[in-house]
Amino acid sequence: SVIDSSLSHENLLQSLGIANKKIRAEGSSSAARATKTKRRRRPGLNLHDPRQFLPSNSVTVRVKSVHAATTIDTVRVLSKVFGVSSSNPPVRHIFGKTGIFVQLAQPNNYQSLMEDGEDLVHPSQYVAVFRFGSVVFFNLSPREVNRLLEEIKKHSTKAVSAGFERKENFEVVVQRDLDEAYVVNGDFCIVQDLDMNSVAVISRIMGQTVALDTYNDMTDELLANFSSINTTVTDGKGFAELQKDTLFAQIAQNNSIFIDMISKLGIKDRSDTAWNLSQYERVYEGMREEFEIDSRFENIEFKLNLIQANAKFFLEMLNHNKTNTLEWVIIVLISFECILMILEMSGMGTAVFEALPLLNMFVPK
Repeated sequence: SVIDSSLSHENLLQSLGIANKKIRAEGSSSAARATKTKRRRRPGLNLHDPRQFLPSNSVTVRVKSVHAATTIDTVRVLSKVFGVSSSNPPVRHIFGKTGIFVQLAQPNNYQSLMEDGEDLVHPSQYVAVFRFGSVVFFNLSPREVNRLLEEIKKHSTKAVSAGFERKENFEVVVQRDLDEAYVVNGDFCIVQDLDMNSVAVISRIMGQTVALDTYNDMTDELLANFSSINTTVTDGKGFAELQKDTLFAQIAQNNSIFIDMISKLGIKDRSDTAWNLSQYERVYEGMREEFEIDSRFENIEFKLNLIQANAKFFLEMLNHNKTNTLEWVIIVLISFECILMILEMSGMGTAVFEALPLLNMFVPK
């Protein structure tokens, strides 16, 4: 049952800590997040949900992140999708290093949407759009999410078809009388207020996690392609010309994935908001740990290094084959030159050259 709202913050946090320990203990047998295609609620969460210990005046905000494209033109999205004359006029917006964060105006039919069961329990709505292709929605209905997603995809590169995007769901609990403590677990985090700073911190992790899922799928596909090439070589069939072209394309894609994770996603970069405002540091670090950002990056990095090792082997083999061919060409040319010299020195060269007019070009003048 919900505890009385007069419970002190110390007891509240103690109860939350106990509940989180129970959840982690019961969920420890689950597989690593990097190998999952979709995050799942931890076992026993319904029985030991820490939200049952929150005061009744806490507010829950639903968060949905989608990896919609390879890249998104954030400037065009801001002017076309969230422009003043658009159907989604923003209250304010800020630019970050990797994207934009937009606070939307409260819809005129907000009350009717609540009555229709749209689950809009917080008056503020936010959208974060990242250049690396991820879009994060705060407190928007599924209908609005789908509509905005289609509009944003019009200003992107290599947009993912509807229904095939990598998605992630999360929740933010707003507890305004919370002191300095922030709680993060597998399904929600607790913050003191939902503002542009907290949106920037949370959306950064949510955008990165779905992008990592996409890059992990791409890396697995590359591994499967290299496995096919290995099978062909193992069977003694050698390299076909098509496989050589495919090999070079796979190497280029492998390099592109690694560069994108470092430069576009900023996996190793710090969060400026969490760095400058210490109250957001715990949320940022807690979400990075909960979503296993570092370990998932290391898992993908290991796969990419494995692909590089395979590529190095195949490139060396191709270079070896090319070197052998050039060596045989040189041997044939030298042999031909020796034959001509022997014929010339034996005195038979003139007769042979006259009998074979094609060789007259080799006769010294």
